[in-house]
Amino acid sequence: MGRGARKLTLAVHVVTSVGWVGLSLSMVVLAIMGVTTKDAAIAKGVYYAMYVFDDTSVTVFSLAAAITGILLSCGTKWGLLLHWWIIVKWVITLFMTFFAWFVIHPTVMEASERTAEAGGAAPDPGAAGDFLAWSVPLLFVLLTVAAVVSVYKPWGRTSRGKAAQPAGRRTRNA
Repeated sequence: MGRGARKLTLAVHVVTSVGWVGLSLSMVVLAIMGVTTKDAAIAKGVYYAMYVFDDTSVTVFSLAAAITGILLSCGTKWGLLLHWWIIVKWVITLFMTFFAWFVIHPTVMEASERTAEAGGAAPDPGAAGDFLAWSVPLLFVLLTVAAVVSVYKPWGRTSRGKAAQPAGRRTRNA
Protein backbone atom coordinates (compact mmCIF):
# COMPACT_ATOMS: atom_id res chain seq x y z
CA MET A 1 0.00 0.00 0.00
CA GLY A 2 1.43 3.37 -0.97
CA ARG A 3 1.97 6.13 1.55
CA GLY A 4 -1.02 8.22 0.42
CA ALA A 5 -3.39 5.26 0.38
CA ARG A 6 -2.10 4.10 3.78
CA LYS A 7 -2.62 7.55 5.33
CA LEU A 8 -6.10 7.87 3.86
CA THR A 9 -7.04 4.37 5.04
CA LEU A 10 -5.61 5.08 8.49
CA ALA A 11 -7.54 8.37 8.70
CA VAL A 12 -10.80 6.67 7.73
CA HIS A 13 -10.08 3.87 10.21
CA VAL A 14 -9.41 6.26 13.08
CA VAL A 15 -12.43 8.47 12.31
CA THR A 16 -14.84 5.54 11.96
CA SER A 17 -13.45 3.77 15.02
CA VAL A 18 -13.73 6.90 17.16
CA GLY A 19 -17.19 7.52 15.73
CA TRP A 20 -18.20 3.98 16.63
CA VAL A 21 -16.98 4.53 20.21
CA GLY A 22 -18.97 7.77 20.42
CA LEU A 23 -22.09 6.10 19.06
CA SER A 24 -21.59 3.26 21.51
CA LEU A 25 -21.41 5.66 24.44
CA SER A 26 -24.56 7.39 23.16
CA MET A 27 -26.28 4.01 23.02
CA VAL A 28 -25.21 3.37 26.66
CA VAL A 29 -26.82 6.63 27.78
CA LEU A 30 -29.99 5.86 25.83
CA ALA A 31 -30.21 2.27 27.11
CA ILE A 32 -29.94 3.41 30.71
CA MET A 33 -32.46 6.21 30.14
CA GLY A 34 -34.86 3.76 28.53
CA VAL A 35 -34.86 1.36 31.43
CA THR A 36 -34.95 4.02 34.18
CA THR A 37 -37.49 6.57 32.88
CA LYS A 38 -41.08 6.51 34.09
CA ASP A 39 -42.28 8.59 31.13
CA ALA A 40 -43.62 6.46 28.28
CA ALA A 41 -43.00 9.18 25.67
CA ILE A 42 -39.34 9.49 26.70
CA ALA A 43 -38.88 5.70 26.70
CA LYS A 44 -40.46 5.47 23.25
CA GLY A 45 -38.18 8.26 21.97
CA VAL A 46 -35.09 6.73 23.56
CA TYR A 47 -35.60 3.31 22.00
CA TYR A 48 -36.52 4.85 18.66
CA ALA A 49 -33.28 6.88 18.75
CA MET A 50 -31.35 3.68 19.55
CA TYR A 51 -33.07 2.00 16.62
CA VAL A 52 -32.14 4.84 14.26
CA PHE A 53 -28.50 4.93 15.45
CA ASP A 54 -28.26 1.16 15.25
CA ASP A 55 -29.90 0.91 11.85
CA THR A 56 -27.78 3.62 10.24
CA SER A 57 -24.65 5.01 11.83
CA VAL A 58 -23.53 2.04 13.94
CA THR A 59 -23.79 -0.27 10.95
CA VAL A 60 -21.84 2.06 8.66
CA PHE A 61 -19.15 2.91 11.22
CA SER A 62 -18.62 -0.69 12.34
CA LEU A 63 -18.31 -1.94 8.76
CA ALA A 64 -15.99 0.90 7.76
CA ALA A 65 -13.80 0.36 10.83
CA ALA A 66 -13.62 -3.38 10.13
CA ILE A 67 -12.85 -3.02 6.42
CA THR A 68 -10.21 -0.31 6.91
CA GLY A 69 -8.67 -2.36 9.72
CA ILE A 70 -8.28 -5.33 7.38
CA LEU A 71 -6.83 -3.10 4.67
CA LEU A 72 -4.32 -1.61 7.11
CA SER A 73 -3.34 -5.04 8.39
CA CYS A 74 -2.87 -6.53 4.95
CA GLY A 75 -1.35 -3.44 3.35
CA THR A 76 1.23 -2.56 5.99
CA LYS A 77 4.08 -4.20 7.90
CA TRP A 78 1.70 -5.29 10.66
CA GLY A 79 0.08 -8.10 8.68
CA LEU A 80 -3.31 -9.62 9.46
CA LEU A 81 -2.12 -12.67 11.39
CA LEU A 82 1.37 -11.61 12.47
CA HIS A 83 0.61 -9.84 15.77
CA TRP A 84 -1.64 -10.90 18.62
CA TRP A 85 -2.99 -7.38 19.17
CA ILE A 86 -4.37 -7.31 15.62
CA ILE A 87 -6.06 -10.68 16.08
CA VAL A 88 -7.59 -9.53 19.37
CA LYS A 89 -8.89 -6.33 17.76
CA TRP A 90 -10.28 -8.30 14.83
CA VAL A 91 -12.08 -10.76 17.14
CA ILE A 92 -13.56 -7.87 19.16
CA THR A 93 -14.66 -6.10 15.97
CA LEU A 94 -16.26 -9.23 14.48
CA PHE A 95 -18.00 -10.11 17.74
CA MET A 96 -19.30 -6.57 18.20
CA THR A 97 -20.50 -6.23 14.62
CA PHE A 98 -22.39 -9.53 14.60
CA PHE A 99 -23.70 -9.07 18.15
CA ALA A 100 -24.99 -5.61 17.25
CA TRP A 101 -26.71 -6.84 14.09
CA PHE A 102 -28.18 -10.08 15.34
CA VAL A 103 -28.78 -9.47 19.06
CA ILE A 104 -28.83 -5.77 19.91
CA HIS A 105 -30.84 -4.63 16.89
CA PRO A 106 -33.75 -7.05 17.42
CA THR A 107 -33.68 -6.32 21.15
CA VAL A 108 -33.87 -2.56 20.52
CA MET A 109 -36.82 -3.19 18.22
CA GLU A 110 -38.55 -5.29 20.91
CA ALA A 111 -37.97 -2.63 23.61
CA SER A 112 -39.23 0.04 21.22
CA GLU A 113 -42.40 -1.93 20.45
CA ARG A 114 -43.05 -2.63 24.13
CA THR A 115 -42.75 1.03 25.09
CA ALA A 116 -44.82 2.15 22.11
CA GLU A 117 -47.64 -0.05 23.41
CA ALA A 118 -47.59 1.69 26.81
CA GLY A 119 -50.17 4.23 25.61
CA GLY A 120 -49.73 6.67 28.51
CA ALA A 121 -49.08 4.00 31.14
CA ALA A 122 -45.65 3.65 32.72
CA PRO A 123 -43.26 2.22 30.14
CA ASP A 124 -42.16 -1.37 30.51
CA PRO A 125 -39.44 -2.35 28.03
CA GLY A 126 -39.30 -5.66 29.92
CA ALA A 127 -36.38 -8.04 29.63
CA ALA A 128 -35.30 -6.31 26.42
CA GLY A 129 -34.68 -3.06 28.30
CA ASP A 130 -32.83 -4.86 31.09
CA PHE A 131 -30.69 -6.71 28.58
CA LEU A 132 -29.80 -3.48 26.76
CA ALA A 133 -28.97 -1.73 30.04
CA TRP A 134 -26.12 -4.18 30.77
CA SER A 135 -25.09 -5.42 27.32
CA VAL A 136 -24.70 -2.06 25.59
CA PRO A 137 -22.27 -0.76 28.26
CA LEU A 138 -20.34 -4.02 27.89
CA LEU A 139 -19.99 -3.37 24.17
CA PHE A 140 -18.68 0.13 24.93
CA VAL A 141 -16.08 -1.43 27.24
CA LEU A 142 -15.04 -3.86 24.49
CA LEU A 143 -14.57 -0.99 22.03
CA THR A 144 -12.48 0.83 24.64
CA VAL A 145 -10.35 -2.30 25.10
CA ALA A 146 -9.82 -2.46 21.33
CA ALA A 147 -8.70 1.17 21.32
CA VAL A 148 -6.26 0.60 24.19
CA VAL A 149 -4.89 -2.52 22.50
CA SER A 150 -4.29 -0.41 19.36
CA VAL A 151 -2.17 2.02 21.30
CA TYR A 152 -0.13 -0.44 23.39
CA LYS A 153 0.12 -3.29 20.84
CA PRO A 154 0.74 -5.96 23.51
CA TRP A 155 1.54 -9.68 23.33
CA GLY A 156 4.08 -9.61 20.53
CA ARG A 157 4.04 -11.68 17.38
CA THR A 158 2.15 -14.86 16.66
CA SER A 159 4.16 -17.95 15.69
CA ARG A 160 3.37 -17.08 12.08
CA GLY A 161 4.63 -13.54 12.73
CA LYS A 162 7.83 -14.83 14.29
CA ALA A 163 8.46 -17.05 11.28
CA ALA A 164 7.88 -14.13 8.91
CA GLN A 165 10.19 -11.83 10.86
CA PRO A 166 13.59 -11.10 9.24
CA ALA A 167 16.36 -13.31 10.68
CA GLY A 168 18.28 -10.47 12.30
CA ARG A 169 15.21 -9.26 14.20
CA ARG A 170 13.92 -12.55 15.60
CA THR A 171 15.44 -11.99 19.00
CA ARG A 172 13.24 -8.97 19.67
CA ASN A 173 9.56 -9.29 20.37
CA ALA A 174 8.18 -6.56 18.11
